[in-house]
Amino acid sequence: MLGPLKSLFWPAASAQQADKPALENLASQSRRPKLQDVKAEDYATPEKYLEGAEIPTFYQFQSNMVADEDLKPGMVSGLEVDKRLTLPTRTHIRFLVTGQDVLHSFSIPSLGLKTDATPGRINRINTFIQREGVFYGQCSELCGTLHGFMPIVVEAVSPETYAAHARKWYKE
Repeated sequence: MLGPLKSLFWPAASAQQADKPALENLASQSRRPKLQDVKAEDYATPEKYLEGAEIPTFYQFQSNMVADEDLKPGMVSGLEVDKRLTLPTRTHIRFLVTGQDVLHSFSIPSLGLKTDATPGRINRINTFIQREGVFYGQCSELCGTLHGFMPIVVEAVSPETYAAHARKWYKE
């Protein structure tokens, strides 16, 4: 145990291992991680969710806050939007977040999500939604005039319901 530490702090004392950097000697050779190049195409979507639907690998749309005079009973004032983001439950989801104009902050506290949307930079955040429901969030930056109220609404549904929704959505 003291050998690797000795070679880390006193490299001259361990001249027999001079051909390797001192940090490489700390882990045993049998415990080295196996590295692979992995692409999104390597993870196939199960056929039972496709059944003729053309589901792209990304999804972009604009959602606007519902004005107070257009609210219906049961809608949350200041947090309701005209188009909800529908996501499947029990599925690993990756968000790639960026900004077009100024700094924003994509935040859905009930899902434990918060990341900055910076123009010219892509931030990645992952989630796994375990239960169905409606989750509310907001942009948590004061990013400019009329930017103080940018609600985000995520509707989590079962994978089967999501597949039917995606089939309908992408036909339009």
